[in-house]
Parts: sequence; structure tokens; C-alpha cells
Amino acid sequence: MAPRRRAVITGMGVVAPHSPDVDALFDALCRGESAIDTIRNFDPVDHPSRIAAEVRYSVDVPREVGPYRIANRSLGFVVHAGRAALADAGLSPVPAAAERRTVYLATGIGSASLKLFGPPSLRVWGDAADPYASDLAPFYAELASSPEALGFDDYYLDTAAPVLAVMSGAGRVYNVASACASGSHVIADALQLVRAGDADVVVVGGAGSPVTRTMIPGFAMLQALSRRNDDPRGASRPFDAERDGFVMGEGAGVLVIESLDHARARGARVRAEVLGAGLATDSYRLTDPHPEGEGMALAMSRALTDAGIGPEDVDYVNAHGTSTPMNDAAETLAMKKAYGQRAYDIPVSSSKSMFGHLIHAAGSTEAIVCVKSIETGRVHPTINLTCPDPACDLDYVPEGERRVDVRIAVNNSFGFGGQNVSVVLGRYEEQARGS
Repeated sequence: MAPRRRAVITGMGVVAPHSPDVDALFDALCRGESAIDTIRNFDPVDHPSRIAAEVRYSVDVPREVGPYRIANRSLGFVVHAGRAALADAGLSPVPAAAERRTVYLATGIGSASLKLFGPPSLRVWGDAADPYASDLAPFYAELASSPEALGFDDYYLDTAAPVLAVMSGAGRVYNVASACASGSHVIADALQLVRAGDADVVVVGGAGSPVTRTMIPGFAMLQALSRRNDDPRGASRPFDAERDGFVMGEGAGVLVIESLDHARARGARVRAEVLGAGLATDSYRLTDPHPEGEGMALAMSRALTDAGIGPEDVDYVNAHGTSTPMNDAAETLAMKKAYGQRAYDIPVSSSKSMFGHLIHAAGSTEAIVCVKSIETGRVHPTINLTCPDPACDLDYVPEGERRVDVRIAVNNSFGFGGQNVSVVLGRYEEQARGS
């Protein structure tokens, strides 16, 4: 049987709350800097959660890409991160090669707010004393004839993947929507495309701007968001006994994944290798992980098997680490199940402690963080871990940046509905592992 085609990462780009630059973002994380503050995108007065990790700088992007108008901030995030990743990879659109290039993008929601949803909602429901009334049929009928509906293009990001296709010369586009696991799901799918010989180049990533008047109250109603409004930078505290929920973030992370043969043929710099991926579903509840971490552990174990490695080979784990009471305890237990005694020796840290939960962009952005750890031998801390939870007793790097020889890193992404994805990334070696 012919050996599997190897998939490597040759380009990376971000728009993150800290910075629109990969190196600057990683340096800020290693310094333990939080980008969480009081929300400025809208006035959050009277909201239970009034904090988020927002992109508070302008992103320079063109007004149009091909036939597509770059009309909202979310789409701008995609364009900037995609342009940076393609430049980093040294790729430009090549129409003749379009059928060998693919875009796999995970998109959440755009930049729309209650300014769009509010007026038609009030006209249909109208009774402020009954905020939970929900006769959707007249609501949708109202939207169909409402001038506000013209702005709903700002809410959806259906054109983001085609925009990346124009930028990269890709002949195929796919969108993935697996909640908070989406950004890692696209990497897993790209790995399979490259291995199967169905693509030479896959531009992958995730994007979204969920810091809106509609999303923040919705997640707050689920009791999912931190309410530590008086201490924004201390609000996201994964694995800490006093954690009370995650903090919403926004941005985009894009990577260029290609076959090793293709990268070699064009003389590209290989930044890291995608060694394996594991998917599992536990479907315990819509919003809660299985308390025993069953699906999480299975995703991690499957990723190791797919990569052809064992727990002893893992040097670093970038945890899903949301700072919710259920996730952090379940993920800790899952790591013990997947890695056995080795779990206690692996440095684990959560990027979400500093840039919040980027939702659809989380997995791809945190994969970029893993690649930087592989390249630099630096592991960023989990900040705000000042009161350790006895149920969370692994090495979460609370003391600050740590020097670690990271040859292999695992990135965890776990989404609503029990959608669990783990991706194994490794330092590029000329000789394939296990050969």
C-alpha cells in the first residue's frame, strides 16, 4: 500500500483581539496579557455579562474582492487573515491550478446587532412584559417585507469562503458549522483531502463576530458567560475553582495546508505538519459536555491513533479550556482517560484565558498558537489560575511562559451538541514518523 500523502502547514494569518499579526499575538499570549475588557461594540448596560475580547483596531482590507463587497467587519477579518496566510505561504491565485485548490472555512455570525433584529421583533411581539413570546411565523413574515432585513447580509458570512477562493485561486469551497469545534473540524477535513490526493492546497480557517446585542444576552441566558464585569481581565479563568463562565471573543484564523510534495516542489517553507485528527460525538446535552468526558477522550485517543503516536509523544496540549465549570472538569478527566498517567506530565494551557472564546475561529487560531509553540519552544500560560480546582489537577502552566521542547502538540476543540475534535500537530521532519 502506498504511503499516505503528508499534510503540512505553510502559511498562517490572524485577526485576533490582541493583534492582526501572528507573532505579535503569540508574544502577547506568552507575556500573559489579557485582551478582555468592557464591551464597546454596543452599550451593554443592564446585560448580565458586559465583557468581551473585541478587535479594537481597524483592519485594512479592500472594499471588494472579485465580485464580492467587503461590507462588514467579520468579512474584513477573513480577508485580512486570509491575505496574511497566503502571503506567508508564498501563494498567489493560479487559475490553471484551481481544481487542485480548496477552501474549507468555518463561519459563525457576522456583525449585525439588535439594530437589525429589534424593530421587526418589537412590531411583531410588541409586549415588553412578555419577552419570551415566540410566534415565529409572523416574525418571519414581517422580516420578508421589512427594510431592516436588507442589513441581514451583515449577520451571515455566506460569501466568506467564496472570497477566500477568489484570493487563493481555489476551485472548490466548503463551509463547516460544528459550533465551537468548527475551527478544528476544517483542519481535520483538510488533512483527509490532502491524504486522499483530492487537493494539493487547502486554505482553512474560521471567523466570526459574536460580540453582538443578540448573541451576548443569548449566551448569558444559558448561564454560559462570566459575569465578572468588574474584573474583565480576570474573568476568563480556565481550571480555576472560581470560574463562572467563558468570555466571548471575535476574530479570524486562517492556515494554508498543502501536500508535502506540493510544498517541496515550489520551495515553500514548512512551518509544521498536521499529523492526525480525531472526531467523536457524545451528544449528552445540547450545551453541556458529557460529565465523564467520554466524547472528548475518544476524540483525543482517535487523534493519537490517526497520527501513529502514543501519549508519551505528546509535548503540549492547547486545551479547549473555556472557563466554564462543566467543560474544564470534563476536559481534565478526558485527558486522564486519553493519556493515562502521562497526562500529569504534559503542559496544558488555555488561550481562551486571554482572548476569550472565538467560537468558529477558536480551533484555527489556537492551532496557529500550537504551531508557534512548536517553532519557538515557548508555551504560553493559563492566566488567572489563582485558586486551583481539586477536580482540575493537571499542569496548566499558571506561573507564566515556559520553555518546552514541543515536537508534538494537540489542539482540542469541543462544541455544543457533543461535537469533539482533536488535532495533532508536529514539528516537520524530513523522514515521516513511523517509516
